[in-house]
Amino acid sequence: MKNNPFKYFVFLMLSLLMVAMAGCTEDDISMPAGQLPDETPMNSVGGQLYSGKTFSNKITISMYEGDGAVTEKIGYALTKPATTAVTVKAVPSSELVTQYNSDNETDMKEFPAANVTFDNGGSLTVATGKKESGNISMTLSPDGLEPETLYLLAITLTQNPIGVEAAGNKQVIYYRVSFQERTTTCEPNSDQVQEIPPLMSGVTTVFYVNTETYNPLIASVLAIRDEGAYPPPPYSRLGHIVNLKKVTIGYDAVSQRAKLELGSDLSYVLEHRDKYIRHLQEIGSKVCICIENGGKGIGFCNMNDTQIADFVHQVKSIVERYCLDGVNLWDNDSKYGKAGMSAMNTTSYPKLIKALREALPDKLLTLVDKGDATEYFYDVNKCGGIEAGRYLDYAWHGYFSPTEVVEAITPNPEGTQIYSKYSRKPIAGLDLACYGSINIPCYSDNNPAIRQLAADNIAKWKTAGYKKNNIIVYGGDLIGVEYGGYEQAVKKMLSEYSFQSFMDEGDSWNFVNDELVWGDAMYGADFLDYQLKFGPDRNPYRKDW
Repeated sequence: MKNNPFKYFVFLMLSLLMVAMAGCTEDDISMPAGQLPDETPMNSVGGQLYSGKTFSNKITISMYEGDGAVTEKIGYALTKPATTAVTVKAVPSSELVTQYNSDNETDMKEFPAANVTFDNGGSLTVATGKKESGNISMTLSPDGLEPETLYLLAITLTQNPIGVEAAGNKQVIYYRVSFQERTTTCEPNSDQVQEIPPLMSGVTTVFYVNTETYNPLIASVLAIRDEGAYPPPPYSRLGHIVNLKKVTIGYDAVSQRAKLELGSDLSYVLEHRDKYIRHLQEIGSKVCICIENGGKGIGFCNMNDTQIADFVHQVKSIVERYCLDGVNLWDNDSKYGKAGMSAMNTTSYPKLIKALREALPDKLLTLVDKGDATEYFYDVNKCGGIEAGRYLDYAWHGYFSPTEVVEAITPNPEGTQIYSKYSRKPIAGLDLACYGSINIPCYSDNNPAIRQLAADNIAKWKTAGYKKNNIIVYGGDLIGVEYGGYEQAVKKMLSEYSFQSFMDEGDSWNFVNDELVWGDAMYGADFLDYQLKFGPDRNPYRKDW
């Protein structure tokens, strides 16, 4: 793919461009990579201006005060080898910026042409007998830009080369450029401003944010410290991985495509990533999309090869366009077995995982292990010879409930569990050091007894030697201070029955006498933004669009 990106551009770009503003791609992949047909008639040659980093012709760039220039790569390609050398020249276009704002009802400021420089003066040459030019660098300078401003840069060609046919939308790349001040401080109290603390070291914490109710930045203000120490250390942030919802798998009966469907709320968040996502990434969190089955009868476990290739390209386009850090897969509600849909099988999901890793080699790929969808992942033969775990960064079980005691699950070949009623076997190819055994629900303040039982179960599991890592997953949708018994629920979730029993190294636990006496550590959680303490009526992290 990296060696010949235009083979994919030619076939995919029309559909990508049509649906980009809707938040998902519409590319139709039905042939193996490297065997895609020319889009133009047999006697014609098509041309394409393309970015060196993504399929999409809409690219988001973040620039910050104090930083230097940003460099992008562009190139030009033909659908057929050139019979004679073809040279084009890339330039900024004011007219296309105006047209884009008009067509999309946006009001982005034109990125100054004086701040754009090209290697080789913007010239791109496809040599005789070749289909692609070499990439050239385009440099964007921040000089004179206004903070907190969104700019639009349209790069196009001065003219189409003679003998090359191409639609206008194939001759332009749009760069959405934000110029921002960095946020480096927080306000844990109304009279206290401090530097944002770092993520807690030595652990990996996982959050889920449902954008139907909260914006992702709520994951940036949750912190914890060991209050048993004297003096207590500074707070450390949690939220090493932040998974955003909702993204589901839809189905187009006419084309028989599995479609990546972004909810309207998440689409809004992604289109405004500079407001809702950028800060999280700046302070070290990895922001990913959580893809769930949509109950349409198609899902991770019954896609055919064509649907998998198509779906992977859709995911790749979204991840790259919005500068996300990865993907979390959660087979939640597939409703396999619907009339007219393919039956569930044991090879589709492993193939999808492998294809996603190959398409996104430098991104996080994580998986929720639950139910029939993943129960066979221990058996390579059932998975079509694929060790699914080889292609995953992390996996964690998906068994948690606000009315049940925390399930402590360490997969083993027999599948049996002592501290959980659910059985799980190891995922082939995945080290247990990368498997999250503890998934923490958010218990109501009205049910304190279950919190103690949860802490006891985690402590017993840990004491028995089943703990293999420091991964803590909070699988429920993250909330702030809410009414109806959830005024203190989040703080207690983070400390009282998760960190306290999971991380405490005390040796005074007497389970025979049903006593749990903590060691020296005593974890306490807090908010790094005092506004979050006031309840939902004054919560600045609730959905505001």
